[in-house]
Amino acid sequence: MIAGFCDIKKDDIVKCGGKGASLIRLTEAGLPVPPGYILTEGSDASEVRAITGSLKGTYAVRSSALNEDGSEASFAGAYETLTDVKPEDIEQAVRYVQDSASSRRVEEYARSRDVEKEGIAVVIQEFVKPEFAGVVFTSDVITGSAARMTGNYVKGEGELLVSGNADAKEFFFDAMKYSYEGDEEFSPYAKKLFRYCAKIRDLWGMPMDIEWAVSGGKVYILQARPITTLRGGDEKTYCLNGSLRGELLLTKTNVGEIFMRPVSPLTYSIMGKVSNALGMPYFIDNIMGQAYLNVSVTCSAFMALGMSRKRASSAIKDIAGTLPEGTEIPVFPMSGRKMWGTLLHLLRPKKKKKDMGLSAVPKIRQMIASTDTAEGLYDLWNDVGIPFINTSLGEVVKGANLLPLFATRSSIEKVCGEELATRLLAGSLDVIDSMKPMLLLEDLAEGKITSEEYVNQCGHRHVNEMELMLPYPYEDPSFPQNALERHRESGINVHEMKKAQEQESQKARDEFAQSYPGKVRWLDKKIAKFNKANAAREHVRSEGVRIFCVLREYYLKCGSVLGIGEDVFMLTFDEVLECLQGDREALGLIAARRSSYEKYLTYPSFPNVIIGRFDPDEWMNDPGRRSDIFIFGDDGSAGSSDDVKGFAGAAGRVTAKVRVISDINDAEQLEKGEVLVTTATNIGWTTIFPRAAAIITDIGAPLSHAAIVAREFGIPAVVGCGNATTVLKTGDVVTVDGSKGIVSVVEKA
Repeated sequence: MIAGFCDIKKDDIVKCGGKGASLIRLTEAGLPVPPGYILTEGSDASEVRAITGSLKGTYAVRSSALNEDGSEASFAGAYETLTDVKPEDIEQAVRYVQDSASSRRVEEYARSRDVEKEGIAVVIQEFVKPEFAGVVFTSDVITGSAARMTGNYVKGEGELLVSGNADAKEFFFDAMKYSYEGDEEFSPYAKKLFRYCAKIRDLWGMPMDIEWAVSGGKVYILQARPITTLRGGDEKTYCLNGSLRGELLLTKTNVGEIFMRPVSPLTYSIMGKVSNALGMPYFIDNIMGQAYLNVSVTCSAFMALGMSRKRASSAIKDIAGTLPEGTEIPVFPMSGRKMWGTLLHLLRPKKKKKDMGLSAVPKIRQMIASTDTAEGLYDLWNDVGIPFINTSLGEVVKGANLLPLFATRSSIEKVCGEELATRLLAGSLDVIDSMKPMLLLEDLAEGKITSEEYVNQCGHRHVNEMELMLPYPYEDPSFPQNALERHRESGINVHEMKKAQEQESQKARDEFAQSYPGKVRWLDKKIAKFNKANAAREHVRSEGVRIFCVLREYYLKCGSVLGIGEDVFMLTFDEVLECLQGDREALGLIAARRSSYEKYLTYPSFPNVIIGRFDPDEWMNDPGRRSDIFIFGDDGSAGSSDDVKGFAGAAGRVTAKVRVISDINDAEQLEKGEVLVTTATNIGWTTIFPRAAAIITDIGAPLSHAAIVAREFGIPAVVGCGNATTVLKTGDVVTVDGSKGIVSVVEKA
């Protein structure tokens, strides 16, 4: 088959090879692509005769390999290319290009990459005689930075650049706020080329390698392919590494509290859907199963909404974790129009189905339980699942103004200093969701609520509550009684702890009023907004987990109906739906993914903060590796120290013995009056907090779970230390100063 770029049917694109598919996509997007034809794989060169009689000018004849520009390997440049070909010579040129598929060069390339050749299509494209020709990389191919595009060009054909037969000139574009840096001779065409390259980057949603030419004063796009070295891994085998997609700042702060073990493929794919719905792709990122918060995409989104880089970085410093002095958060261009559109869509959905919100959870659970066919489950997702997710997310997000979380502490600190600010923000909250498992447990013990009421309010909360593979407490009928027995054994009254801390908070306010009488009303308003935002943040998380409970029940039923059981969690969101429709091809990926996932379960926790490309195997083999921070290109020694410092999480000063606990299953080892040292905590750890004299975490920030709950119960805490579990050992005696964020070793074990 031979057809023009605009005439290829959607089902036939797969036969056009990488280059052909790219040219079709570029043409459909309205970019200035020289017109042409594609001879699909398996077609005879003689089919070209039907069109050559009407052709004028000259043409470029290029290969388009079916696995060219693929995720495993790119055959770009391995096949022959002919340019400036006359119409009467095109048939012979096509044969020449087709014959190159069996050349020794191609065979050796395939063998070295351990990939199979899948044949080629041939592109016959109108040849533009260029004054300039070259390439643009929309991200730096070494650092991965998307803030700066790099390019090269030569005078004449681009083949001179590829072959090295002409000296190339280099130029740069600032991708955040357009500017051109290069030879003045190319300046008249620079801005238009930049716009085209930015459009292509946004169209593909990834870093791109773009071939272009200037002919007759007009800029043409000749080809575009993803930069193969800036890809985040292989989804087929679940070998993912988000740090390879570009220069990014990834942190476990906050997200490390939610996902305390590697995430399954299904869970991660769901988070990907949520990230895309928020307009921030890879907001939750993945390195070999370990989840990271992508601070770069958050900062870039704030900038797209109109913030300066400095203000955006400052606004999210409480969630970014500890960074070396002078470190800038890498950013990349995002569309402000798209971001505003996404926000409006989330807050003002066009269609609202009130009966499909969180109140519909019991009804939906019954529907899932009573559906026993693949077709029925597929229809259930479309008819009920999608409206439920959209409506529930809207209910959860609407009205949750979280901005006060990012600015309140710093503004109060400017007035009265860090220590008093920490005390003022402690003990001022009402009973937020993350405290309910403790406080309501005492209500259960006193008969104020029933076991059923306790399960309804707390049965969805646990250590790995957003990992779909793992069961929720409510699935175990003995859950409330077991929790009650453990609490009675502790002999601790958390209501009294909460009340005592509220009194301390009032004392701090009285001190503030005495020192800054003119600022009291201002302070009260600030704290009221801060408290409301905290409650909203915790409510969002809690109600979000309820959505995940429904998802788990749905996918367990899918696994049962498909006959794969819990292997369903090795599939992605889209693959499950495909299987329900009868396409079972994805089932062949389960074994490889499970192998990867089980391997990830044996890995140590990767650094809390990662900037740039990170190689897990290289890091694990480094005897001097750091667990707090990794910066690509740094030798790892900068800032390395045995000092334990972090954020002032909760006020107070205490000296006691250390107990290092890495897994919640070992939590019972913590004895009353010991300092709990761990990587991170979440709501699943809440019930052991009252036993601790103080809390120290590797991961965290003033807004993290450990800091919030510790403040409310008057437990001194230093969070986000990065190296606490490495430096401190069980039995060490330390002094924890939660007001200053400092841990001092008094005596080594």
